[in-house]
Amino acid sequence: IELTQREFDLASFLFRRYGRIVSRDALLKNVWNLSAAVSTRTVDTHVSRLRKKLELGGEHGWRLAAIYQHGYRLEQA
Repeated sequence: IELTQREFDLASFLFRRYGRIVSRDALLKNVWNLSAAVSTRTVDTHVSRLRKKLELGGEHGWRLAAIYQHGYRLEQA
């Protein structure tokens, strides 16, 4: 599976925190090195791409779930 460097960094960050909710702010700070004050949809766009490329929709045992108003959590489906 081909991933961009940013997609790989995002996936690595999420897999190291398997089962825990990761906030968008934490992702912006740790993966993009941006302030949480920056208004951007880049996290959501990259998460969507990862779901498709790594098949993290739940159909193969893993799900990258959006946790409303909190962030994302990688979990077993």
